[in-house]
Amino acid sequence: MGEREKRIFDEIDRVRKGGPPRGHQKQQAGGKLFVRDRLALFFESGSCYETGSLARNWDPELPGDGVVAGSAKINDRTLFFVANDFTVKAGSIGYYHGKKLIQTQQAAIRARKPILYLVDSSGARIDETGGHHVDKDGAGQLFYLHSIMSGAVPQIGVLYGTCFAGTAYTPVFCDFLIMMRNSAMAIASPRMVEMVIGQKVTPEELGGSDIHSKRSGSAHFVVDTEEEAAELVKRLLSYLPDHCDAPLPVAEPVEPQLDPANIDDIIPEDPNRPYDVHRLIMSIVDADSFLEVKARYASELVTGLARLKGQIIGVIANQPGVRGGTLFPESSDKGAEFVWLCDAYNIPLLYLVDTPGFMVGTAVEQNGILRRGRKFIFATSSATVPRICVIVRKAYGAGIYAMSGPAYNPEITLALPSAEIAVMGPEAAINAVYYNKIQSIDDTQEREQTVEQLRREYRAGYDIFKLAGEMVVDEVIPPKELRDVLAHYFEVYRNKRIDLPPRKHSTIL
Repeated sequence: MGEREKRIFDEIDRVRKGGPPRGHQKQQAGGKLFVRDRLALFFESGSCYETGSLARNWDPELPGDGVVAGSAKINDRTLFFVANDFTVKAGSIGYYHGKKLIQTQQAAIRARKPILYLVDSSGARIDETGGHHVDKDGAGQLFYLHSIMSGAVPQIGVLYGTCFAGTAYTPVFCDFLIMMRNSAMAIASPRMVEMVIGQKVTPEELGGSDIHSKRSGSAHFVVDTEEEAAELVKRLLSYLPDHCDAPLPVAEPVEPQLDPANIDDIIPEDPNRPYDVHRLIMSIVDADSFLEVKARYASELVTGLARLKGQIIGVIANQPGVRGGTLFPESSDKGAEFVWLCDAYNIPLLYLVDTPGFMVGTAVEQNGILRRGRKFIFATSSATVPRICVIVRKAYGAGIYAMSGPAYNPEITLALPSAEIAVMGPEAAINAVYYNKIQSIDDTQEREQTVEQLRREYRAGYDIFKLAGEMVVDEVIPPKELRDVLAHYFEVYRNKRIDLPPRKHSTIL
């Protein structure tokens, strides 16, 4: 080996050791892997090619300027990555660190490949940032590029530590965010919060994984180990294309976990009786293929990715087992964002409808039920991917609008024999229309008989066979045939084309 070649190997070896011993000790004390051991969990051996590894090579304290970036392979698919090295000044973002981040994003845009962010950073280096957070080529462009990339190439983030201010934005810009259970993120650190508003709070109380997976809805998944995070990233990629125009991955068909012949038994006769919609989903999609997204947030609506006879679909299902499947402001946001994501990457959508509609009352009005509900309706209306609506049981009020009902131009509206479509449920309708009549009846038994008679008459008006005769729904199908019928229609409409009216963009986000 010549001196020139030896020099580069020596430099690379120095950089790959990471920061000084105190940095490694701090990383180990936090129960976290060194960044290069972390990367080894994700990538095929020998597939990782770094760029900018010698950044800031004149400073022995800051090898690589605290970030590892490049391209590699996961299950024979190439993607780009950036990973903070916490052993180097707590993974903080300096000038060249920021340049590596944005240059990797630019490379992902040019190559049209997914990008993975492994976030473990204490934030910007205040002592050297200066104006670099706003200049044209500085780290501030990171969020601009996140925005430009959104919907063009998949962005997946994993959050390992406590990240505040600027570094907390990268995770929430990602299409999917995985949080380690003991990680946290917030727009300001607890110290800053106390200084500004006098509130004393821990990182977990401010922005821990429970806060962001259950309350804010910012985290899609929470995991316990770094190995689990790596496996989840690999699984996520198996549902996503390389870019918005690329074909979706295809797998071998697998029989569902639960027998479709038992679907009718899953759905109770009483429209108000709860059940777990996961059992219905497991009777439709390929076994072990359903990956629920934001399972801990607004769980009255279930969203997730799955395979149906090997083909990727997105599933949106009301959950009668939680709040009766009623749509709240939070579940409206959740549904809108999931529809928008699937539409961006051309993932067909299956809606399973069983909802009494949107929640009412002062609490939800103050929480923006109308404004946030319109987002869900807008996302469904604007999605150009194949959409199939299945009326499982209740479809009352405007809930069916958000859930891609007949008026919202799905490819087909299917109904099970348990389906009910109405402006509102029978109890509410009878009280709204006949309240005075009912209250005028003094005899208790007569009043109950009258109410029951009115209830039967109202139900007869939305009998699903009557609605099928009026072609409100396209077909009523036997429950045990649902999986096969869905697979058929998703295949029929796989190459769907639709042109929306010309516009720059809508005014609804």
